[in-house]
Amino acid sequence: MRQRQQSIVAWRRRVNPHAPSKNNEAPPIAYFMNLFPNLTETFVYREVDAVRRLGRRVVTFSIRRPGGREVSPEARHHIDSTFYFLPVGCLELLMTHLAVAAAAPIRYVSTFAAVVGGTHVTLRDRLRTLCHFAEAVSVVPTIRALGVRHIHAHFAVGSATCAWVVARFLDISFSVTAHAYDIWQDRLLLPEKLDAADFTVTCTQYSQHYLQQLRPAAAPKIATIYHGVELKRFAPAERPDGAGLRILSVGRLVDQKGFATLLRACALLVAGGRDVRCEIVGDGPLRQALEADVAALGLHERVRFAGWVFQDAMPDLYRTADVFALACQRAPDGDMDGIPNVIWEAMASGVPVVSTRLSGIPEAVENGVCGLLVQPQDTEALAAALGRLHDDAVLRHRLGAAARQRVAGWASVDDSARRLLERIDALVAARAAQSQLNGLPHLMAGSDT
Repeated sequence: MRQRQQSIVAWRRRVNPHAPSKNNEAPPIAYFMNLFPNLTETFVYREVDAVRRLGRRVVTFSIRRPGGREVSPEARHHIDSTFYFLPVGCLELLMTHLAVAAAAPIRYVSTFAAVVGGTHVTLRDRLRTLCHFAEAVSVVPTIRALGVRHIHAHFAVGSATCAWVVARFLDISFSVTAHAYDIWQDRLLLPEKLDAADFTVTCTQYSQHYLQQLRPAAAPKIATIYHGVELKRFAPAERPDGAGLRILSVGRLVDQKGFATLLRACALLVAGGRDVRCEIVGDGPLRQALEADVAALGLHERVRFAGWVFQDAMPDLYRTADVFALACQRAPDGDMDGIPNVIWEAMASGVPVVSTRLSGIPEAVENGVCGLLVQPQDTEALAAALGRLHDDAVLRHRLGAAARQRVAGWASVDDSARRLLERIDALVAARAAQSQLNGLPHLMAGSDT
């Protein structure tokens, strides 16, 4: 326990080397994540960086620490400044719970009942929530000591549960960004979190409308803020018109990405006499099956699996591609994408996108304007769309230029972070004003008084 306390002190020195005056600087915002930083969730740490560029202090908390292969070199600095819930010793966990419960017994019991006693589909889910409750209580003293007034959680699963618990104990506000699998597949206490959160944002209007229908009483608190991209990083480049079509696709090798459909479409293009090369960036459980598909379709010389590629190498891949293709579909377990961030990156790079009419994708890719859309799992239509771009370089250039213009207009990461921060600041200010009217301390100490 003593070693853990020493590590907390060292961490606080790293994230706050010069303690700000509470009189002239806004209180820090805490970000809660499940795994941070994460190679497949780059939009999270880019948002954190953007909020910091806006002059706000952010303290990041993550339930788990990523392994070395899960972190891009550009994001490794986040590890030193992030507080990790786990591992935590059993004795320390017990002592913290006893202290928190002794200070606020009624709040402890009511929070436990609200969270662990909430709606769960399976016993496993209830046990997961029990673990999240235990983990959340362990950081209550740290959040209090930092003077945090608001917690923002990414993904409406464990991280959001922890944010809810800590916010209840300290009587501070919290918000959630709901993404994809946490809406469509792993809905851990999702209705209760929509009710409890001071506001919820999603990355697509499609998801926003679904959540508002799921919980009509919470509908006014649910809004859309698109994931932004760094426009300077993903800049367009001149692409020489060659004889063939260079197709780029990026994503985890899982069902909802539709890579099997893309491979079959490539086979149709080759059979029709078109010269195509397809590079697939990413890895996942379907790698072996997809490699078998390549062999069966005779695409050995046409398709390359690049595996995971760190973010610093991605801009060059977009610049050398003629088209970006992602055949998104709904997986058998119900999971599906919102707007994959790689679509925004490709568009920012001036690359025309070929994708599907699924979920929020049509919100980003306007068919015939900045890309081409087909129905999910329609191999022939996907091949036809790619074939059009193979045959018409003028169309490729026009769609690519419009794609860049679309992203620059309303999907930059700084603009997205500013919209989120405006909501947080308005909420914190309103709560502070209400507390002053009620004659209450600005930040509750986590007691029942």
